[in-house]
Amino acid sequence: MLEHLCECYFDLSVPILCPVLGSITPLFIPNSSIRPIRLIGLCVSLITFLYPPVPRIQFDPSTAKSQFVESLRWLPYENIHLYMGIDGLSLFF
Repeated sequence: MLEHLCECYFDLSVPILCPVLGSITPLFIPNSSIRPIRLIGLCVSLITFLYPPVPRIQFDPSTAKSQFVESLRWLPYENIHLYMGIDGLSLFF
């Protein structure tokens, strides 16, 4: 499973997984320490805000194919794959 993670580009996974992990992480920090929770929230927000322009800069508008394609065998026993990619329309979303 780890070898499949290393093969993909993470161009689409980072903006999706970063807010998810950033919202789960503060659940394990005690409520008495508010500063680390705020710091995690700030870092996750900055990464989520600053990372999406990277695929836009590298996007090639001359082709109609999906770009930055990530394919991951999610549930191999059911033959279910997670497949993500960007085309010209979804680039701006």
